[in-house]
Amino acid sequence: MHIQYGFGSVHQVKVYDQGHFLGFLSLTVEQPKPKENVDWVGQIRGSDYLVWGLNHKKVRLEFPQGENVDVVVRSGGRVVPVNY
Repeated sequence: MHIQYGFGSVHQVKVYDQGHFLGFLSLTVEQPKPKENVDWVGQIRGSDYLVWGLNHKKVRLEFPQGENVDVVVRSGGRVVPVNY
């Protein structure tokens, strides 16, 4: 899914797990590696996602301008958008 933010930008995003609001995370939008085959990836700043048990889990992120994106949180806090 496309978002309107540039690579290197940092955002406070809302995190939802199965429709339940968990809290906010700081996320950096990054350029994907060629093998990832997506428009963008993210890197979670900090370790709150581990406390919430989000490693290897699909969640929804809400960006400041209201975009909702379904992502998978990979090891190391890497975030990759997914399509249904």
